[in-house]
Amino acid sequence: SSIKGLATFFGEQFEDGSEAKDAAGVMINEVNRLNRVITELLDFSKPTDLKRQSTELEPLLTRSLQLIQQDTINRGIKVNVHIDETICPVHVDPDRLTQCLLNLYINAIQAMPDGGTMSLNCVMDAQSHVLIRIEDTGNGIAADDLSKIFNPYYTTKGKGTGLGLAIVHKIVEAHQARIKVESVAGKGSTFILKVPCHSDKSNGSKTD
Repeated sequence: SSIKGLATFFGEQFEDGSEAKDAAGVMINEVNRLNRVITELLDFSKPTDLKRQSTELEPLLTRSLQLIQQDTINRGIKVNVHIDETICPVHVDPDRLTQCLLNLYINAIQAMPDGGTMSLNCVMDAQSHVLIRIEDTGNGIAADDLSKIFNPYYTTKGKGTGLGLAIVHKIVEAHQARIKVESVAGKGSTFILKVPCHSDKSNGSKTD
């Protein structure tokens, strides 16, 4: 914070377009990147301490989408949302589930650098589970990479840390939920979270 604050202060001392002003901007961007890397590393390394409670998904999903609204606007990404009215409450840690969703949104946004469509679909299945589908029309994932995307530090992005999806996997496991990915290279990806209703005490395998 102190480095970023000083870089911002010095940047304001120079004229727009000057080399010094641009250098200060680079410093600020690199501090932000470093902060993201360290935050992701700490999130992955620390134990997942869940504070579960009965949670209505509709307001949680709506709030989570608001957090990435500006990013989607800046990138020219259209967001389609469908949340079924019959969705049951789920027994989750709202903050950790929100973090999981944000990581999946960011993954979708980064897969569409030239714009596209991100869709959020939330419905019930026949086994009293909630299915949260996050779909994008981005670059997709190569078949050889599908089995590796949840591995820590594995990334196909030039500036990625490889921890975003690993953290998603860790949060899903902690909730005894499941996550599945479907993707075709060049045509986009779909991540599907399967979360049991609050009243469903059964546990399944954690990934599918």
